[in-house]
Amino acid sequence: MPITETEPRRNFLAAIRPPGGSETWSLGEQIASQLADMIVKGEYKPGARVHEVAVSSRFQVSRGPVREALRLLEKEGLITILPRRGAVVTKLSIDEVRDVFAIRSVLFGLAASRVAELQDPQVLRELKQGVARVNKLAKTKNVDLDEYVGAVQELSFVFSAGSGSSHLSNMVYSLFRQTLRYSRLGLSSRERRLTSAANWSRLLDTVLAGDVVQAEILGRKQISDSGAEAMRRLREAEEEKP
Repeated sequence: MPITETEPRRNFLAAIRPPGGSETWSLGEQIASQLADMIVKGEYKPGARVHEVAVSSRFQVSRGPVREALRLLEKEGLITILPRRGAVVTKLSIDEVRDVFAIRSVLFGLAASRVAELQDPQVLRELKQGVARVNKLAKTKNVDLDEYVGAVQELSFVFSAGSGSSHLSNMVYSLFRQTLRYSRLGLSSRERRLTSAANWSRLLDTVLAGDVVQAEILGRKQISDSGAEAMRRLREAEEEKP
């Protein structure tokens, strides 16, 4: 399977590597990015093992880069490496999901307030484009869920990168990756996507108005609402278990 590099993957790689390094991504970093996408999309379920040999075969590489990839994913909280069992996809409890979303909402609110304060023309242009795309996809019947989630992901990246703080941006992105599979669950209905898109529009209007306080409030609300819907669906799934 060839290793390709998309914009979201480049953002993921930027978040997991230390500043000041080479601009060339290592093979292990590229594999980590693709495995992260597979985990988020549910190809690897929570609690599932990620076998080194199988990954090596899939990407046609030796086990060295695979081990590097697994260490990077463990750093991001997407997998856990257990003694005598190897790598397994991290499975968060409902309480843990709630806590991570709570932290993420605070950080994203801060990023949104910084964007409202800085009023960078390029960032504002990208936000307008991103919100327009999110709204268009939300209104499209039978839209591909991954396409909508990808648009939300890119919009979140613009907000975090536009904060002017690489440290804040990397923290926001790291938590985003940890919760993305749960956010995806919360966006699975068209009604929820329409609500989400409307909230992004309100946040954009506030940012364009330069209202720092309200931007932080709405930024927090966007993430906390996403977390609440994800937890509701997780609880429903738990109740349906025999």
